[in-house]
Amino acid sequence: MAAMPEDLTGIWDGVFTYPGKRLPDTPFRAELVQRGGSFTGEIAEPDLYARGRSAVATVVGVVSGGSVDFTKTYRRAAMGYENPVDYVGQLSPDGDTVTGVWSLCDMNGLFEMTRRRRAATGETWQASVEA
Repeated sequence: MAAMPEDLTGIWDGVFTYPGKRLPDTPFRAELVQRGGSFTGEIAEPDLYARGRSAVATVVGVVSGGSVDFTKTYRRAAMGYENPVDYVGQLSPDGDTVTGVWSLCDMNGLFEMTRRRRAATGETWQASVEA
């Protein structure tokens, strides 16, 4: 059974940018699980302050009519990661890309994430995110 285009459940690869290119574009990986109009998940991205480590965050959001709105809260409140980040985006008509804007205090930038496709062999994945 195929997921509805508005169902965000899955693994997503993305990138977010900083205003004025003050910091490098940052890739991230998101695992999302949607139930009804809300979703939860986890995002992992390179830690800008601890080379070679990942910054991991929980995600809580809503989706409605193609609009996607979520908040990312980092699990450890180290320097630079103590504040939640708000994301507002639009889901593409095919349901496989979300583009939009993130905001943190007085700073904002752009983001885009694309859903990973499952292998044609019928591969499935188990979400490891607690709802």
